[in-house]
Amino acid sequence: MDDAAPSDAEKVPVTIITGFLGAGKTTLVNHILKGDHGMIIAVIENEFGAVSIDDALVGENMKEKEDVITMDNGCVCCTVRGDLVRALLTLKDRPKKFDHIIIETTGLADPAPVAFTFFINPEIADAFRIDSILCLADAKHIALHLEEEKADGAVNEAVSQVAFADRILLNKIDLVSAEQLQDVVDTIHSINAVADVIQTTNSVVDLTRILGVSSFSIEKTLEVDPEFLDEEDSLKAVEGVSAGNETAKKKIKKKRHDLTGVSSVGILAEGELDFTAVNTFMMKLLQVIVFRVEQSVPVS
Repeated sequence: MDDAAPSDAEKVPVTIITGFLGAGKTTLVNHILKGDHGMIIAVIENEFGAVSIDDALVGENMKEKEDVITMDNGCVCCTVRGDLVRALLTLKDRPKKFDHIIIETTGLADPAPVAFTFFINPEIADAFRIDSILCLADAKHIALHLEEEKADGAVNEAVSQVAFADRILLNKIDLVSAEQLQDVVDTIHSINAVADVIQTTNSVVDLTRILGVSSFSIEKTLEVDPEFLDEEDSLKAVEGVSAGNETAKKKIKKKRHDLTGVSSVGILAEGELDFTAVNTFMMKLLQVIVFRVEQSVPVS
């Protein structure tokens, strides 16, 4: 007789943190790591670029540096999905047992394929469960990202991140007026009417509202908005839907995650840099379309 499948209580809960570039994801991760919760937490960091900065920022708040795993060769929802599986299996096989795992995706990630990794791979499904998909939304800029036009059939990552979340942290509310804030809340509710929207500043939130909440439901998500699945996942995801949920299966549509025209550039320099020269370079750089700039620069 086959062994019974592990119960959810036996699986390590995983929080998937999504949100467009600059929304405050890394700040939230550091807030969680510094929290007085007594949990042993591992972090999986996904960097779109080859030069990773966020893992160093997160590592400063980790008790053990090896509890941070960085994937820096592409978007976790497409090119490095295999790396995500390997990272999770690495954590599973460690002697240390973790109470919780946090996955911080790149700001360009579509969360749907990431979530289905936990249903497609039996080894992952037996060891881990998704506790929550948490989306960080920048109150000042999220409307622009949500309205961005994409090529036919392509995913708008910001829309996907909001639609697929069961918790939405509406961050940086101090940067908008009360009227603007209400407009943003209304826009978010028009995309996702069931997610709990939590208003925050500097990503500070009561951790009991985002950890150990067991708020993710794959069936509810597919029924609410099943469009954010690419062709590969549309075929495989059906296996993760219960036999009786035929409506959700029929609703699955195919979307492609199109990052055409998006690239990253990393610059490594030894020693101190001239502040004036760096400032001039950055001003010229910002004259073109730039999604995100991160830097750690010693200057003279």
